[in-house]
Amino acid sequence: MRQALWLVVGLVVGLAVGALLGGAATPGGGAAATVTHTATTTVREVVTQTAASLVSALEEALRNGTYWDRCVLCGMVINDTKYTALVVLKGGYAVRTDDIGCIFRMALLPPEKWNALQRYQAEDVKRLIQVEKVFVPDFHTGEYVEAQRAFYVIRQDMKTPMGDCVFPFKDRETAAKMNATVYTYDQMLQLYREVMQKTGMPRPNWCRGGMGGMHSHGG
Repeated sequence: MRQALWLVVGLVVGLAVGALLGGAATPGGGAAATVTHTATTTVREVVTQTAASLVSALEEALRNGTYWDRCVLCGMVINDTKYTALVVLKGGYAVRTDDIGCIFRMALLPPEKWNALQRYQAEDVKRLIQVEKVFVPDFHTGEYVEAQRAFYVIRQDMKTPMGDCVFPFKDRETAAKMNATVYTYDQMLQLYREVMQKTGMPRPNWCRGGMGGMHSHGG
């Protein structure tokens, strides 16, 4: 896109210089000054319009908050922020997921394979979707903690939007009160990896009865 922008700028500048030289050849210095001013204004307008038009569809979606209201992984509308993970991208954008389980799918799948992003150009996805940090909300307090420092439990009798039934906590002791089996981030990621090895996709659907009754992941 930058190459295209500079190409346009080069063409406009060339036209402007040509106009300037043509104006300088005409009688009267005022004509050359007028041509110079007009050419400069034209260059500025074209560069501004071209730069705006070269913003990719994905970057525009990140700017306008599309993936603040929708899961950046699956594209589903976020209805309950109690299960919402916060994802900070290296470009400075912040996006969210609709289920804690989505952060483990994100870790195992390249962004080009995230359902929500398959509509965009692969080069734009690779350029713009680079995860810097992931934060998850403590299930009891809602306080956000870095995902890799949180502790996780699985409760199959408590459904979540995507059917993962995974709940994060900021400390192990509190997590153990909800389920005696407590997982670290790496241990939970390994569970998802094993599911992926068996089924081809990291979608465990641990909740009893399947999905949480709200969403469904595509292939």
